[in-house]
Amino acid sequence: MLKAICLGRISYEINLPVDEMPKEGSVTEFFDKQGSVGGEAASIACCLARWGINSAIAGVLGNDVFGTRIRKEFDKLRIDTRYIEPSYDNDTSISIILVNKGLKTHTIYNLSDKFISLKKCDFDFTPDLICVDGYDSVQSKNLLERFPHCLSVLDANLITSSVIELLKKAKYAVCTREFAENVGGIKIDFQDPSTLVQLYQRLKKKYLNTEFVITLGDRGALYCINNQIKVSPSLKVDVSDTHGCGSIFRAMFAHSLANGYDVEKSVKMGCIAAGLAATKIGTIESIPTLEDVKKIYDQNYS
Repeated sequence: MLKAICLGRISYEINLPVDEMPKEGSVTEFFDKQGSVGGEAASIACCLARWGINSAIAGVLGNDVFGTRIRKEFDKLRIDTRYIEPSYDNDTSISIILVNKGLKTHTIYNLSDKFISLKKCDFDFTPDLICVDGYDSVQSKNLLERFPHCLSVLDANLITSSVIELLKKAKYAVCTREFAENVGGIKIDFQDPSTLVQLYQRLKKKYLNTEFVITLGDRGALYCINNQIKVSPSLKVDVSDTHGCGSIFRAMFAHSLANGYDVEKSVKMGCIAAGLAATKIGTIESIPTLEDVKKIYDQNYS
């Protein structure tokens, strides 16, 4: 069985569906809520575990009720938690997500104590796949340097100098549009397709050894194969919430690469998984089955 290490942010996610956003100064009671694992690295680990990859998670958790709940969820999925370090001075990070059911939008409140890096990055196995989100950039760099020949996927989301430096270490970088535009120095204009080509070429010129995928929201994802720059369209669905789509796209992209698929199929599988995820509220709750993703891929691309 394939083995993966996911290193980065672990949080407890609370989703609150609302018909409209609370007005300033009002008091709102919530009875319909969903609580589960959150954070990019943790979400990807959960996806990979559900899809049959033996996954380990590395990060810091508070020694509190939310940390306990997260560990229980990891245990259910048989995720290796030996590399989680407990913090006795800081609480587990919490993400409160207000999901506007009418507008299909969400607002995120991240509640965190000060950032704490892992004290060590010592694994007793050689992974087939590494996924890092840049949240713990120091240990992400150490991990990528320790296994330089391993398939590695960087979530290029946080626009910081330390995450940008990680672009030199990862084999694949899945960038948000905002991250790519910031690093590449070119704004995408969908009325001018040449800006998509120019942005990708600018990124590749800076980082020759890294393959880039740029997520474009409901427009799909940009990638390159056989020296051709392409855009894979998103899956057209009735959207409920898009909060977890990025994590699930990255997880399916990484899973597909680890199973020997090329970049093109991996991106298309990622777009399908993200589209299916958009039909439900919550990240973990919206993880699609591998069978459903493959079925839609075969219907559209085989």
